[in-house]
Amino acid sequence: MQVKFLLKNVLLIAMLATSAVTATFAQTKKPVKQIGGPGIDSLITKNTTWSCDTIYYLNGKIYVTSGAELTIKAGTVIMGDSLNKGSLIITKGSKIHAVGTPTCPIVFTSAKAPNKRARGDWGGLILLGKSSINQPGGLANIEGIAPGPLSEYGGGLTPDVNDNSGELSFVRVEFAGVALSLNNEINGITFGGVGAGTLVDYVQVSYSNDDSFEWFGGTVNAKHLIAFRGLDDDFDTDNGYSGKLQFGIGARDPLVADISGSNGFESDNDASGSLNTPQTRATFSNFTISAGADSATNSLYRQGAQIRRNSHMNLYNSILMGYPTGLNMDGTTTQNNVTADTMVEHNILGVKYAPKNVVTTSPSGTTSIINLLNAGGGADNRFFTGNAQILLSNPYNLNNPKFSPGAGSPALSGAKFNETALAGGFFTPTTYVGAMGKGAAANWATTWVNFKPTATVYTALCICSSAFVANSTEEAIAAEPVQSVSVYPNPARGVFKVSLNGFTGGVNVKVTNLSGAVVYNKQSSVTAKSVLSVSLNNAPAGLYFVTVSNGAKTVTQKINVIQ
Repeated sequence: MQVKFLLKNVLLIAMLATSAVTATFAQTKKPVKQIGGPGIDSLITKNTTWSCDTIYYLNGKIYVTSGAELTIKAGTVIMGDSLNKGSLIITKGSKIHAVGTPTCPIVFTSAKAPNKRARGDWGGLILLGKSSINQPGGLANIEGIAPGPLSEYGGGLTPDVNDNSGELSFVRVEFAGVALSLNNEINGITFGGVGAGTLVDYVQVSYSNDDSFEWFGGTVNAKHLIAFRGLDDDFDTDNGYSGKLQFGIGARDPLVADISGSNGFESDNDASGSLNTPQTRATFSNFTISAGADSATNSLYRQGAQIRRNSHMNLYNSILMGYPTGLNMDGTTTQNNVTADTMVEHNILGVKYAPKNVVTTSPSGTTSIINLLNAGGGADNRFFTGNAQILLSNPYNLNNPKFSPGAGSPALSGAKFNETALAGGFFTPTTYVGAMGKGAAANWATTWVNFKPTATVYTALCICSSAFVANSTEEAIAAEPVQSVSVYPNPARGVFKVSLNGFTGGVNVKVTNLSGAVVYNKQSSVTAKSVLSVSLNNAPAGLYFVTVSNGAKTVTQKINVIQ
């Protein structure tokens, strides 16, 4: 009887899932391919390609494993099942190549119909790698999925800090996040022990049901990140994560916060605040974090940045606004880290109540820390009562937020890149503080971004290998030149080409290795369509990053040099 009952329930779940798929995808004009099955964990064990002529429906947990590589073409839409919390997990040694374009981003989203989507509709995206973590033996199991070989991350006693889990570029992740139990959640995107050989650039996480981005150890770097209307923290770092991150936005609904308390940044060395090494030393620069109002109206909002449990997170040249408290240096070990190396400098904070600009807890009221980080204390942080003084364009309009500084904004100047943590060539020096400079040309959060995903109809996000097709429910994008960069051949034998589209006038082409050291740096004058030649004949074989910048726009691509 029990076996029959179980079989009956499995069949019922399958029928319900099939019915949901049929109803959901009646809106689409593309074939639908289901990956996985009801309540079944599925494995991708050989190289696989998903293309934008098909909608991919994740049913259950999908593991890319056994060294397999999953390639997702530009414009592809992947939808997660809400009943079985469809999730995609890239296990250690495997790779994801999800490279969209500004006009054809790759989208992971809810399988529910427009205007019925909500936080936590599906599981999320998880990348696991072999880089360093500070857990015993250099190994751990990622939270949110069952412990075992498929959930293991970290490189053990011989970690590979340059481990390569693939690429995420021009990617959106919407309505993900599952809280299985306290401190056991799937986030919008979770990185576990991911190495610096992985490319992460232009990624938006929207309506996450937990943290938008969370890093558990690892050394992966990233640029151009957006956390939009998440529930818990925007950017969370743990377990010895030491990557570099530049140009990011956190935009919150002021009415929505997590029961555990929501922060812009939250950072721990590990859950117990141990002295384990490597220590969490993530370095953020040029981020703009907004709680969605000059004084967040949900009582569960906490602080723009909470650095605690012996973390040594660095924050520079950034804007924190709208939170009840600006900075919270939490715990004796963290406060000792601040005393030794300030950590939080050259920032702008908008906090309504001046006594809450900087606080300390456990112990509280540590005058030396508060005085150091507060205005005039040597850390070069500036404080204002709200956006009326910071003068960003329109940061609190959640339908069409704009984060560029307006005329007279204090954010137009004051950035400094003389800190040791900012050395090495990864960070692009700016004069402005925050995520972007003044004017439309400096706005990198445009064509590929969607601030209205609840209503988007994913009928034809892209016509494969063609241009973006705007949905009727989406706001029209203002006409502007699309600035893009491609490098070829890739891999290259020393010499390769850099193709530029939409850049005019002077540009800087810089090539850095995985350690951030600059191996090529040259200014050139270009037209709207130009091809430049770069020679790395004297550089050792390996992975390099090619960064093109005209001062207002910066694009980074990856090149593999084989000599």
